[in-house]
Amino acid sequence: MKWNWGTKIFIAIVLFMSMMIVLVILTMRQSYDLVEKDYYPKGLEYQQKIDKETNAKNIGEAIQVENNKSELVFTFPSIFDPESIEGEIFLYRPSDGTKDIIFPIELNSMRNMSIPTSNLISGKYLIKFDYKDANKEYFQESTVYIEK
Repeated sequence: MKWNWGTKIFIAIVLFMSMMIVLVILTMRQSYDLVEKDYYPKGLEYQQKIDKETNAKNIGEAIQVENNKSELVFTFPSIFDPESIEGEIFLYRPSDGTKDIIFPIELNSMRNMSIPTSNLISGKYLIKFDYKDANKEYFQESTVYIEK
């Protein structure tokens, strides 16, 4: 077999194609977590979210988040009646969508709610409060770091 320029070009093309096939296989095995699986419908409802955030800011008092190593304590503003609040608290884990948790809001008479951190893993969580009282809807976000 002669090693002329045609043979060398053929070997280079075969090596390049092999490298491209390997790269395609590796990228096909990669998993991509989207922030929202149904992002298009949520994008259409974005104005409602902006209105909810505006309502929450107009209260003048935000939901307080306290991290006591063993539990997260949420204290709602004093203008709310604990029995009239309904909604959910969404603990969003940016690094792993399978670790997201949703809790229904159940306030005690002091407008507090606590969530144990025993079922949470260490790291950053984005807390999304989506709730309503008798006549308005509200939305607020907060960040918390869980350390164990």
